[in-house]
Amino acid sequence: MRGKRGRAPLSFRYVPKAKDGGVDQVVTMQNHTDVSIVPTIRYVARDIWGRELPHVVIQTVHGSDRGLPLLPAKGSGHDILRFDGPGSRDVRALDIELTDLSESDHPALETEIRCVMIDLQQKATADPAEFWGIGLVNPNQFGVQVRVVLVAFEEGVGEHPRQVVDVVTLQDDVDMASVSNEVIWLPEDVRGQFEAVDHHLVPQVLV
Repeated sequence: MRGKRGRAPLSFRYVPKAKDGGVDQVVTMQNHTDVSIVPTIRYVARDIWGRELPHVVIQTVHGSDRGLPLLPAKGSGHDILRFDGPGSRDVRALDIELTDLSESDHPALETEIRCVMIDLQQKATADPAEFWGIGLVNPNQFGVQVRVVLVAFEEGVGEHPRQVVDVVTLQDDVDMASVSNEVIWLPEDVRGQFEAVDHHLVPQVLV
């Protein structure tokens, strides 16, 4: 990553290709402040030599370019990127610019929210064929609001990072009570079509 890295109140890390076979093209955002924040981020694609790829169109799974995910105080979040257009297979670095920032009264997380694919026995699974539902766990002593997405990826193309090919956001955000679990079963027409479930916090007014 070039240029904007490490600039307070946020720092960023972009990984074009996961080494462990996980999700490619992930931007991790670290909030170094004592306040929960909602950033809006602008991305510029660059190749392995640092040259700008001006015709690449960047889309985000979680909407960090539209100011959607909330980053809890002293916490982190992430987004998954998709690249389209001429040069989209050549993206290996990003310029990342914070264009807007708002504060939220959301408390810092005591423990991270968990969001996993589950099978019919409500056990975590990594097999899309066994992906029948979504398991959510909020271990914190306060309620949270979570936006959940289902993500499908292309088959690997050589050594290139895998692109997102489909994203479905659950119609309603999930309001989770303190120290609670939620199970959301998938409709039959989407079972087996997605390889990952992901989530981010959204701002809420706590009373």
